[in-house]
Amino acid sequence: MEFIKQIERLQLLNKLVKEKRTGSPEELAKRLSVSRAKLYLILEELRDRNVYIKFNKRINSFEYEACRGINLEFSFRILRQDEEKLINGGKILNFFSESIILDGAKLS
Repeated sequence: MEFIKQIERLQLLNKLVKEKRTGSPEELAKRLSVSRAKLYLILEELRDRNVYIKFNKRINSFEYEACRGINLEFSFRILRQDEEKLINGGKILNFFSESIILDGAKLS
């Protein structure tokens, strides 16, 4: 599942940047299993969301600017059969068997 890889990639990026141990852009790209160009696309996308990450040559690492990191949480687990019945996401609940428009016409 590609979206899980992307989340894991962002979690690793966040961890390495917070700890200031990303290494060079090439090294970070390799650790994230992306090309250098893709790394900069990821950083640009984060910048569009006001998360600024810059490379510091002195410490040979990327670092956050104006923030201390991002909070990215994701969980994945298989539901038991009894839990499945408690999920209402995507289900249309019709509380009224019929509705009446203001002029008195009935809707079914």
